[in-house]
Amino acid sequence: MVLHSVAAAMLSAVVAQAQTPPQDPAATGPAPAARAEEEIIELSPFEVSAESDQGYVATQTLAGSRINTKLEDIGSAITVITSEFLKDTGAVDNKSLLMYTPNTEVGGMQGNFRGISGGQTESDSNLTNPNSNTRVRGLSSADNTRNFFMSNISWDGYNVDRIDMQRGANSILFGMGSPAGIINSTTKTAQHRTFGSVDFRYGSYGANRQALDYNQNLLKDELSIRVDLLRKDEQYKQDPAYSLDRRAYGALRYDPKFLNRGAHKTTLKVNYEKGSVRSNNPRTVAPIDCITPWWDELDQTVYNPNLVQNSGEFYNLDANGQPYYDTDGKTQINSYFPTNAGQYNRTRGTKSEANPTYEPWLGAPSMYGGVWAQVNTNQSVPFSYSQPEFANIGGLSSKGTVDGGIGGLPFSRRVTVATTAYMAERDLTVPYQKWGLWKSTSLTDSSVYDFYNNLIDGDNKNEWQDFNAFNASLSQTFFNQKLGFELAYDQQDYVSGQYSFSNGTVFVDINSHNLDGTLNENVGKAYTESSNTWGNGKNDVARESARFSAYGSHDFSERNRWGWVGKLLGKHTVSGLLSRDMWRSDNRSFKRYGTPDEFASLVSTSASGLNIDDNSRAVTTLVYLSDSLVGQSSYQGLNIGRAGDRVEMPETVQWKYFDSTWNAPATVDKAATWINPYNNSVSTQAENPANYVGWSTTDVKILSAENGDQDALTMGANLNRRKTESRALVWQGGFWDGAITGMYGIRHDAVRNWGVAGTKVRNRVNFDATNADGSLVYQATDKARASVYEANSPSWSVMAKLNKFVGDRLPINVSLYYNESQNFQIESARQDLYGNALAMPSGKTNERGIMLSTKDGKYFVRINKYETSLVNANNSTGIPTWFFTGGGNFIQRNEDRADAYEYHLTELGNPNSVADTGTTTGTWAWQYAPTSGQTQADADALSAAAVAAWRKYTQEPIVQEIIKAWGFNDFNNTQLTTMSTPVSNFVATEDQVSKGWEYEFVANPTKNWSVSFNASETKAMRSNIGGEALQEFVALTNEYQNGPMGQIRQWGGGGAGSTGINSWNGNFYSKYLLMKLQEGTYSTELRRWRFNFVTNYRFTEGKLKGFRVGGGYRWQDKVAIGYPVIDVNGDGSAISFDMANPYYGPRVDGIDLWIGYERKLTSKIDWDIQLNVYNVGDGNRLIPASTQYDGTVAAWTIAPCQTWSVTSSFRF
Repeated sequence: MVLHSVAAAMLSAVVAQAQTPPQDPAATGPAPAARAEEEIIELSPFEVSAESDQGYVATQTLAGSRINTKLEDIGSAITVITSEFLKDTGAVDNKSLLMYTPNTEVGGMQGNFRGISGGQTESDSNLTNPNSNTRVRGLSSADNTRNFFMSNISWDGYNVDRIDMQRGANSILFGMGSPAGIINSTTKTAQHRTFGSVDFRYGSYGANRQALDYNQNLLKDELSIRVDLLRKDEQYKQDPAYSLDRRAYGALRYDPKFLNRGAHKTTLKVNYEKGSVRSNNPRTVAPIDCITPWWDELDQTVYNPNLVQNSGEFYNLDANGQPYYDTDGKTQINSYFPTNAGQYNRTRGTKSEANPTYEPWLGAPSMYGGVWAQVNTNQSVPFSYSQPEFANIGGLSSKGTVDGGIGGLPFSRRVTVATTAYMAERDLTVPYQKWGLWKSTSLTDSSVYDFYNNLIDGDNKNEWQDFNAFNASLSQTFFNQKLGFELAYDQQDYVSGQYSFSNGTVFVDINSHNLDGTLNENVGKAYTESSNTWGNGKNDVARESARFSAYGSHDFSERNRWGWVGKLLGKHTVSGLLSRDMWRSDNRSFKRYGTPDEFASLVSTSASGLNIDDNSRAVTTLVYLSDSLVGQSSYQGLNIGRAGDRVEMPETVQWKYFDSTWNAPATVDKAATWINPYNNSVSTQAENPANYVGWSTTDVKILSAENGDQDALTMGANLNRRKTESRALVWQGGFWDGAITGMYGIRHDAVRNWGVAGTKVRNRVNFDATNADGSLVYQATDKARASVYEANSPSWSVMAKLNKFVGDRLPINVSLYYNESQNFQIESARQDLYGNALAMPSGKTNERGIMLSTKDGKYFVRINKYETSLVNANNSTGIPTWFFTGGGNFIQRNEDRADAYEYHLTELGNPNSVADTGTTTGTWAWQYAPTSGQTQADADALSAAAVAAWRKYTQEPIVQEIIKAWGFNDFNNTQLTTMSTPVSNFVATEDQVSKGWEYEFVANPTKNWSVSFNASETKAMRSNIGGEALQEFVALTNEYQNGPMGQIRQWGGGGAGSTGINSWNGNFYSKYLLMKLQEGTYSTELRRWRFNFVTNYRFTEGKLKGFRVGGGYRWQDKVAIGYPVIDVNGDGSAISFDMANPYYGPRVDGIDLWIGYERKLTSKIDWDIQLNVYNVGDGNRLIPASTQYDGTVAAWTIAPCQTWSVTSSFRF
């Protein structure tokens, strides 16, 4: 392999340097950080200092044992990022650093990883905190720690000295850490001297950053304080995306002289940080295209929403305007189907015959009721609040009873341009239609909508983080640091959340009329919209930790008292740890806007109308992005705008709706004949809209999560608490004068987890619900049933320093090492599909490798072969478990439809709507319509078989267990099915393994030149996807779905094409099948090879004195983005995937350059300025992220583009 050759070249360079005579120390001069005039402060073994780092080379770390240890003595994959490396690359956080480091990936616009689900969309957490969107060794995200305490707070370089990265499981560092590894930031400590700095940074798109660092010595060599301030305003190419990060940090150090006498030393350190982040982060995925097919597929046709979804018959009248009747004088005849109606439906008429005007490229809107708020281009206040479709709850029958329908107001619903995925769901002729393989397609023509420079949400999406952290430690050493202990306390509060808006789709309004029959003045306008229901949430996390560490060391070779025996026995350190960690999380999801309960009386007679998540209670925001595009010959060059300022939703709106209250004079006979002018059908006056109040306006209150109504809009809540008690014992030592060094540690963790899901009433969380004893349900206390998990996690390593075996006669230092370590990751109380507690994810790592370094410490090489495995990890493939656990899941849906078909209900979930019972006849009953060649009796038999199969399925023990665990009701009556006690923290699991090689080369060839190179080969794979419980359930359900149960029609008796099996395959099973087939293949988005190169040179003499230049190069391998489909039987009845021949995305790379200059302004002030240019020469381009079944690219991500920044720093 190419990189193996590179590795050989690296070794050759080290050997060649070793053969060069060492330079005179006087020629190289002192280390840049050295200050001879200052008194050296002896550090505690519990801390490290950036002052010991030389260029890109670090020599010490706490990672591995939490005791200050030389990196050359650690047989584990630890990478230390020095302050100079951070300065040269301009890195200030995970987003800007991890693209340079070994075998790591990070999200964000400039990152090398997207972490998107199925290559289609971005997760809400990635938008809330892009710094947390990381992956190590192709497995999962690394844990974020600060000062080796777990943390949700992302680090920033303004108060950080260095970054330690530990790849792989390590029980000594964290028995409860991510098996992928940790990223630890060491915060700045106060120092016993007075100094400071001010940094100003300005960059592309107006990005700016200001940081202050000031250290004041109050008592000489005894008491000092340090203050750091940050204001970081990140601006992006996508306007108006931004991220404003404001933080304040203070630190105190006290080394009391009255205690620091002789061989003993006491140090007290305290620090506190408070900060907030307000953001509207950019989108890294190109928007979904629901606009160009209007030209390519629909020929710019517009549709009347009062006709397009009506598949019924129309009638001709005679010359006198009277109907034609059959010979019986009762049956109306001379019917026809107009060509401008029913295009949305695959079939038409009472016989469900094929519809020749059917158009599969017509899509369904995201709104089916409630309040529809329309906003004009570049406006922030809606110009209209109306009813998006009729809710004729007061409609009467000819007998005067309420039937909830008005025949003169037929079913009416707006249409959109369909996504590619929805088109394929509706078009029975496309390949593999029933398997749901088609994906939505990204918009790739930026001349239509410039997604490179515009955030489609405008100012309507936003995220936030608020946090504070307090840390205090007291360390005491005795006998010249041979014995010591540290007491440490850490407390953190972190609150994050998001208000979502668009799902990143560009639509065009193709509706010719409004619901009230008037012309639609907005026809042809591009728009985006939000139901304001999904993607909104808040997570409140509190952490409190206490830790006691102690150590004792003895050096048998000290003072040569034992002679050669002392050298043989060497130096040994034994350390111990006791810790207690408390963690609490309150995670809630809610609608951004909604309507109060009383609104239900205007739109629904069904019990579902009282559910907060019901469509009839939604508030949908539609924002127009352009003028009308009708008549435009092409979509190219349209330059559609984005959403503008944040939409201001009033507390009360004037809502326009059709008031279905009977309002006719007493002389009007409800049963009298009336000819419906809509379709010329013979009807009664009860169906005449003129006999009702009609179009009206009324005041409707809008609930807003942002304005105090969050609890009333909360649809899900999980409260979790965790207590972890840990103890560890570690031995570190060296024999034979350090020729053999080793470490062995054992750690025991006992974890108690409490978790509770909020009790739901009408699908709204009831935070006031109480238990039988009167205590609140929504609390996590010791009284609640806790899951307990205990584990021992051993780790050990051994290293042989070959040069010491031969009396230092080798030209370079050569070390061989081997390491085995285990750990498990603390998670909240996870549960399987049946509500059973899941074991914690656990990991194992073994590493073996070689380290080479020159004797002057200028060159360092590590070659590491590793294998890291994870068991019971959270699923990373995006299994669509919402299909059977989310709102509107298939269990709820099928149970409600089974009731409706069995009893011929006219309204789902309404037991009083049984057709032809005399209580209410309704206008439309849930009854199978016959398909071509069927009689009604055949259709009824098919319906009965489907219902019977469903009843049998729900009696299966597995399904009964799920029904009980999730609190499904209504399996004995015809009420709407809900989940009253959803399983808290249900997760699908998987096992993971990553194998590969890692190469690191760090050098300071001269005092002026620093070099860093790293490369990795990664083979990360998954297995056991879903976990045992989920696999068992899916196997049973798939068997039933492929029988009569799969023929339950989902959207009414006429929907022969929208069956349960199609929904099962399209929404869940085809995706699950692909994920199962991917077991043993590379993980999603995995690039097998990657390497990074960084170098910097400083001029210290001559005309260029004070200047420095540097650069970096980043390269990533191709990536599998899809797999060809195998038609197993040749007829589409069974499929598989060709895993050996994937569709690949391209290799990608990036070049970064920088130039800097430093000089003294005065004897006390140094000035430094640096220009960084990232992704040099890269403009607007897209990177394929996923494919259709045939290899055609479906989704595209936006590639990093060239950006720049100038940093000016003053040191004093």
